[in-house]
Amino acid sequence: MGLTMKVYGLSSRSPDEPCHFHGCLRHALRFARWMGFFPVQGLGEASPEGIRFKIKSLYSIYVIATFGGQVVMSYFSVMLFFQSEVTNIIFYGTGLISAILLLKLSQQWPALMTKAVETERSLTELTLDNKVVVRSNVLAYLFMALAMVEHILCTSFNIKFVMYCLQEAGITNNVMENYVEHRMPYIFNYIPYSFFSALFFEYLCLQSTFLWSFNDILIACISIYITAYFKTLNAVIATNSKKDKDAIPWSILRLHYSNLVKLVKEIDDNISSLILLSFFTDLFYICLQLFNSLHRNHVSFKYCDETQTNQALSSPFYLLYYLYSFVFIVLRALMLSLFASNVHCAALEPVYSVYDVPSTVYDNEVRRFQLQLHYTEVGLSGKFFYVTRNMILKYSVTPNPYYNVSTTLAIIVDNGRRCFKGIRDY
Repeated sequence: MGLTMKVYGLSSRSPDEPCHFHGCLRHALRFARWMGFFPVQGLGEASPEGIRFKIKSLYSIYVIATFGGQVVMSYFSVMLFFQSEVTNIIFYGTGLISAILLLKLSQQWPALMTKAVETERSLTELTLDNKVVVRSNVLAYLFMALAMVEHILCTSFNIKFVMYCLQEAGITNNVMENYVEHRMPYIFNYIPYSFFSALFFEYLCLQSTFLWSFNDILIACISIYITAYFKTLNAVIATNSKKDKDAIPWSILRLHYSNLVKLVKEIDDNISSLILLSFFTDLFYICLQLFNSLHRNHVSFKYCDETQTNQALSSPFYLLYYLYSFVFIVLRALMLSLFASNVHCAALEPVYSVYDVPSTVYDNEVRRFQLQLHYTEVGLSGKFFYVTRNMILKYSVTPNPYYNVSTTLAIIVDNGRRCFKGIRDY
């Protein structure tokens, strides 16, 4: 028998009471399922009743095949690593780790969905605006579209680079063969080239590229959902703190806050490894893009000498790809950092309203709430750190002149000047 996990206890849920957690995440997770990384059924439905993880299913077969492909790509990249190429092993190694973490998350997803539904039902005094779901889904579609544009620009530049070196006027079979061998020497140094093998490994590369952006999008959508509930609760608490009569009992508001904190802890236990991996990959590729641009580094091609390579790296195609890719990576990293840190900020906000409670209604429940807000650490974490605004900004105020915002901006401006000079010379 196949292992099946379902969401139980949802039969009494009314269609007028949508699960916002399911609504905010299901579109993003469908992207992952289409690419072979999240074998959970029921994501296409508006309600969470059909959410289940089933071993014996077409989705699971697809995931197993995908996992095997990522293992193969990681293996070949390790082979190239011993020939002094580290970028590919980071790219495919982190992709393989992401695939493992997403498979683990998919196993826990029905239980996590059950916890989210129970929490939403317990929040009797809160009503979440459906615009939150729309905002989360728009973000997912937008950034996946931007990621696809980045991949297309990268592919286009490398094809143009090969055409320039081969002195070909159009895209021919010779150009495509050399393009594939140029992009994936860690594969075709060990196996013979064929059209079907090139197509297969190109798709595996696309899957890894998808994971490169998807983790950030998933964490951002989860952060939007959690932050929205905390902000709704904060508005209710702020209104309640100004009332002497007809106020909501503080024991209920404190319980609502406690339930949200428990949900954040449950979610964080499942995605903290993904957060750590996302921060690592974002920082690595930002530094790599800056280094490669400043030093005009590019993977060498056997039909290109140094002069031809330098001319290609001064072309408008490279400038367009580099600027778009760098801005996209920085924008994605900022999105991840700011949305994730908003969870911590929103969880701290009630403290100001609770300390403004009139003395006429001040009681032990208010006192307990104050202590809870003071001593409870709430936020998403990357295993070893909480994602807060202080954590994000601390390096921008360090006295070390080699690690601050002004130095980084100066590098970017100087690099842009060199790129535009290259276009003029080109």
